[in-house]
Amino acid sequence: MKVSTIALVAVATASGGALGFEKYLLAGSSVTGSTSFVSYIISQPAQGQSANVCTGAFISPTVLITSAKCVTDSLSNKALANASVLVGQGNPSDALKNITTNGVVDVSKVAGSGYVNPQSIFSHPGYNSIAFTDNIAVLVLAQPMAGATSAKLISKPSATAGAGYTALGLSPSASSSTSALQQLSLKVGNNATCSDIWAPYAKLTNSLCLTPVKASSNVCGADALLVKTAADKSVGLAGLLNIVAAKNDVPTSNCGSDGAADYFTTFSNYVAWLTQITPLTENDFLSSATYDYSSPGSSGQESSSSSQPSSQTSSDSDSSANKSSVESSHSNSAGGLSAVGSLAMLAASALVVSMF
Repeated sequence: MKVSTIALVAVATASGGALGFEKYLLAGSSVTGSTSFVSYIISQPAQGQSANVCTGAFISPTVLITSAKCVTDSLSNKALANASVLVGQGNPSDALKNITTNGVVDVSKVAGSGYVNPQSIFSHPGYNSIAFTDNIAVLVLAQPMAGATSAKLISKPSATAGAGYTALGLSPSASSSTSALQQLSLKVGNNATCSDIWAPYAKLTNSLCLTPVKASSNVCGADALLVKTAADKSVGLAGLLNIVAAKNDVPTSNCGSDGAADYFTTFSNYVAWLTQITPLTENDFLSSATYDYSSPGSSGQESSSSSQPSSQTSSDSDSSANKSSVESSHSNSAGGLSAVGSLAMLAASALVVSMF
């Protein structure tokens, strides 16, 4: 595959100056088990803008899912051009080290480390960056990536308060310009607490609210995969982070503060959409495994008497998951700008409040 050269400008983060990483796990630990299904995505919204680095997951040898925020323009909500996005499994820090003195990444060198442009990019037609709805996207590669495996989606992830999950995300080193995949324990939050932190959450039927198990730890910058390991050691995908929020601060940049909660897009609610935009059937990417949702933070868990809203098959924005017309990187469809009614107004109000 021919890979073009694009400008990817790296930025320093407050966590230690790692190149290109504004998203990271706070106080994570080394990953246990195989993560060969995890991918990294480097994107550039426009020439001269900072590079965006985030995680994704393969659900087949050539299909991976990530957040729509990662691969769309923040103003139009439309998918970026294929040439503006790179997918790989090599450490993205190494890829971003190929920055020249004028701030341009030599993509030919990046590609040499295993990074390629996707063949197609699909963002969900209901995605809205203001209302935080339907934050999911699909990338399709022209051919399988060497060494990559795929993980399946958990068909009915537990939404009971206290249920435990693991978040997987990048964590830059405080002493160098490198990054590593790390893990962090989370548990499903009490429904009343999660709704109190962010009122529109109650309307986001495709979201799962989680809170850190360990104090002063969390997912930052809206990027992390939510997973669970089954008894047979297979990994099931539950979702991907949508936003981190604290009361009166949505989204919040202070992810390590007490009271911050993580709102994940739940993958299993997008099964119908995934089967429409890919050649996959449900059997190809839905897991039949069973999972033990006991939380590692049992001593500090919230009561399990209250649970989250039950999983539903409709999208957050109430746009049909069965639409035949889906916005892709080559489409002029306005699906990504679909109306979200009162939810958009509530979310926008919350954003305005957080600015003061």
